Amino acid sequence: MVCRIRANIIEPAQIPPKVAGYPFTNWSLSKLKQAVEERKIVASISIETLRVILNEAKITYQNTKTWKASNDLEFESKKTESKSYTTVLR
Repeated sequence: MVCRIRANIIEPAQIPPKVAGYPFTNWSLSKLKQAVEERKIVASISIETLRVILNEAKITYQNTKTWKASNDLEFESKKTESKSYTTVLR
C-alpha cells in the first residue's frame, strides 16, 4: 500500500506540468504538493516528506531564480538604491 502511494506521488513528478494539464512549465515542490493533494493521492503531504520521497527516487529539484526587467530608464539606479536600502535594514 505505501509503495503504491509513493509510486503515485512520484509519477506526476516525472511528466511535464503542461502535459498534466497545469499552466506552468516546471514543477516546484509546492506546486507538486498541490497537484498530489488535488489528485487525492494523499489528503495532505509536507514539502519535506515530498522532498524525501523524490530524493529516494533519485528525482531532484533546483530552486528557480527569477530576474526582474523593466522598460523604466531609471530601473538600474532604482534597483541599486533598493538593494542598498534593504542591506541597511538587515
